[in-house]
Amino acid sequence: MLDSLQRPVAPMGRVPTARASTEQSLLAGWRNGLSIVNLRGNPDDAAFRDGVSQALGLALPTQACTTVANDTHRLVWVGPDDWFVIGAKGKAATIEARLRQALAGQHFAVTDVSSGYTVLHLSGQPVREVLAQGCPLDLHPRVFGPGSAAGSVFFKTSVWLWQTEAAPVYEVLVRNSFQRYVWLMLESCTPECGLVVRRFP
Repeated sequence: MLDSLQRPVAPMGRVPTARASTEQSLLAGWRNGLSIVNLRGNPDDAAFRDGVSQALGLALPTQACTTVANDTHRLVWVGPDDWFVIGAKGKAATIEARLRQALAGQHFAVTDVSSGYTVLHLSGQPVREVLAQGCPLDLHPRVFGPGSAAGSVFFKTSVWLWQTEAAPVYEVLVRNSFQRYVWLMLESCTPECGLVVRRFP
């Protein structure tokens, strides 16, 4: 669902004014409530990798700054022994249970961090230029494409960002306490191109 805006406004805020066209606009929306689980373990241990694959149906990404996904889960490399597992709303307990069962007897840690984070979905023609105003990552497609992920900052808050499609489409992991701040920064970056709010169920 898309709400066309003549100028940026906060989601769930004032009634927007229609634009003539949204083709040049940034599309942005919060995917609030996703299940987000932090996973720690030894990627050099084949049993650990196999257990994660068994639990999630995904090969554990061991290369720095990468992410993999299927229809139900996304695994994001965070550090040499650290990953985010992202799933549908209300599935954190299920993700935890499946990982604990598959990794029983091994050295690992699984923590539900869903209450601390949310995910911002970004797309549209100007998305790279908008992100570049507050994020120092090189997002040129020769450097950062689908399957790339990296920690960085967006203005004054830390974020984790990954690209899901070549279009390009990005998702940005944001601490809940900085959700309003990040949106205000998006507003300040889009006075010319405009901002279209995308609402997710």
